Amino acid sequence: MDILLLLLLLQIKHWYSDFKVQTYQQTVKKGIYADPVGISHSLDHIYTSMIVLLVFCFYKVLPAGDIVVVSILEGIIHYHIDWVKVRFGCKDHTQPLFWNQFGLDQLAHQVTYLAMAAYFLL
Repeated sequence: MDILLLLLLLQIKHWYSDFKVQTYQQTVKKGIYADPVGISHSLDHIYTSMIVLLVFCFYKVLPAGDIVVVSILEGIIHYHIDWVKVRFGCKDHTQPLFWNQFGLDQLAHQVTYLAMAAYFLL
């Protein structure tokens, strides 16, 4: 049950960071490597990961140092997944290829959350 709760919280945080608070400028600038606006999107993921992991600590205590390190690593991985998609992916949302690549991008993020849950709970 622990792992399902953590995965649910990570799903909610992903929705919030990727679909609720992400700006148009962040979506465009993610394709320019090291652009501060593009990086700011990954910073959103870092702080929301930290919040989720701290909230999860009310249920099961996790090491504080690991929370910080894993959240930062998730942000770095998230940044590079997004950068590859925006830099090399299809830009035309009317094309099936765009949606295929968007789905692959989302799958890569979900695999990251599975790895986070496995690290803390397995």
